Amino acid sequence: MAGRNGIDQVREALEDLHEAPFDEEIDDGEGGGFGPMRAMPDECPVVPVGTHDGIFYFLTTLGELRGLPADKVANKHIVAMFAPDSQYLMDTWPRKKEVKTVDKDTGDEVTEWIITGWRTDDVAMLLMDVAARKGVWDAREKVRGRGAWLGDDGALILHSGNHVLIEGRWRRPGEYEGLVYPTAPPGPKPAGVVKPAIELAPLLVGSLRARGIEIAEDISAGALVFELLKTWNWQRPDIDPYLLMGWLMCGPFGGAFDYRPLVWVTGDSATGKSALQKLIGFLLGEGGLLQSPDATEAGVRQILGQQTLPVAIDEAEADANNSKILALVRLARLAASSQGDLVRGGQDHKGHNFKARTCFLFTSILVPPIPPQDKNRLAVLELGTLPGDLREPAMDKREIAALGAQLRREFVDNWRYWPDMLKKYRNTLIDVGGHGGRVADQFGTLLAGAHMVIDLNTTMSDVWEWGNRLKVSTLAETSDNVSEADLCMGHLLSTLVQLQGHGQPRLVSDWLWQAAQPLPELAWGTENHDEIAGQKRAANKMLEKIGLRVMTAGLPKADAVDDGRPRPTPGRQYVAIASAHQGLARQFEGQRWAGGVWSQAVKRLEGAIPGQTQRIGNAPAKCTLIPVDVLKLASADDPVDEDEAAELERV
Repeated sequence: MAGRNGIDQVREALEDLHEAPFDEEIDDGEGGGFGPMRAMPDECPVVPVGTHDGIFYFLTTLGELRGLPADKVANKHIVAMFAPDSQYLMDTWPRKKEVKTVDKDTGDEVTEWIITGWRTDDVAMLLMDVAARKGVWDAREKVRGRGAWLGDDGALILHSGNHVLIEGRWRRPGEYEGLVYPTAPPGPKPAGVVKPAIELAPLLVGSLRARGIEIAEDISAGALVFELLKTWNWQRPDIDPYLLMGWLMCGPFGGAFDYRPLVWVTGDSATGKSALQKLIGFLLGEGGLLQSPDATEAGVRQILGQQTLPVAIDEAEADANNSKILALVRLARLAASSQGDLVRGGQDHKGHNFKARTCFLFTSILVPPIPPQDKNRLAVLELGTLPGDLREPAMDKREIAALGAQLRREFVDNWRYWPDMLKKYRNTLIDVGGHGGRVADQFGTLLAGAHMVIDLNTTMSDVWEWGNRLKVSTLAETSDNVSEADLCMGHLLSTLVQLQGHGQPRLVSDWLWQAAQPLPELAWGTENHDEIAGQKRAANKMLEKIGLRVMTAGLPKADAVDDGRPRPTPGRQYVAIASAHQGLARQFEGQRWAGGVWSQAVKRLEGAIPGQTQRIGNAPAKCTLIPVDVLKLASADDPVDEDEAAELERV
């Protein structure tokens, strides 16, 4: 009966859902159930765009988006929206007053109507009516700020602040296809006229030639900037300048990508980081880059808002407390693959959002410790010291800005090649390089970005060569990747614990080795055998205080049913790790594996068998069994074998 009154009734109700029909006259184009359709005059400079939560939204005469509560759609607020064309209010909605005067010549009484203002209430009502007619309107979904965007048809859209490149034409900011591109301070645009790079930057060309670098007369802007980047002393001269070139191209267009790559440039003093930062700023142009030496995560979010401009964080140094910079790294990771908005709470108790579609670049002397989920979304480009007598290349701001505009023009002109180019590099990094999808997104996007402006004639064999060059086993960013399970277990094994009540604390790995050490192949009862067996029992007794125990799997019971789940291998030693234990909780306190999360991590280790029950201390406990041989425990006095030595040398 309980099932009938509860679940069954809910199921029946869901199967019999029906809604009251809409009044079909509402959308008849003549006003329908809402009364006569109202509209702004054809040439009205202010455009109502919608309403939401008591706020009415308008595009002002200047094209700015303005949200006003109902009581503010009045008087000077309306004048401010129409400025600098506020005279339009008096011309279109004049308020007149009858004035009677006497003609001096004839003595006749003359009646005149003079304009004394504008009809505030009429205009306010019209503005709100038309905004409401547009419907409920969410600025978080409908507003596109400065930066690049992707049209529904795959076309590239560029919002430069005071112009929008849409459908292949520059237009005034405004409402297009139901989306609003509000006016903002002007930013850099692609070059309007294509010119030879050698004419755009004669000082730079002369400086590079003076260093012995060959610069062809017909060199492209992309190839010239690439030659400039190669003058820095990169740790990987055949890789790093290419990846940075890719970021320089991806930065202005990241908002139109599915993935936005993250780059970190690091190097000691006298490596040219300041000059490189200057070059990046000149290339991306004023208003085309959010660049700061001291930024916070909240500050970046608030400034970006609905924009997709690239962000460069300078002097992102490691220090005693890395929480500030790690918050920015987390923001960069979210922005790399996000397809929507990130929402955060504010002091006004309302949600605030920004478009998480931004390419980030960090520079620092040292790279702070970065969590694994962030590290594999990162290209680390390391600079070496420059010779003391090597002068900075001639980087005139106007020349570099002109090259930057030319680069943007080349990228826009070649946009139709982007999807295929990205696909080739991404697939090659997976098929040839052995990478997973996320790393292929990161490095594939950078390589495709550089390819777009350096050499569009790159062959497929050249692309495959990049797959070999960036193999997972040799690429520094991925060759020493450590899984979350290994990190968690590594933390536990390297923890010092005081389990005896006296003496020096010992590593958990030492206790585990003692409990798992092999017994000598001697008869039971011999002195050596009994001594080691006693050590093993003593170590296990200590380990049980922190939720661990070493055990040897026995034969399954005769009446055991094979349910298909993994079972311990008879005779194999395992470490039982409790899924919930106060002792383990203390070892993981303050770590991201605290609160029992360690059980999620360790069950991903090779050979792990979760969901087992073992007696730890005097009580049974749910555990995960980890094969002892997987942990590679050994006495500190044991020599390192060849495989371990090779691994240590590689790391």
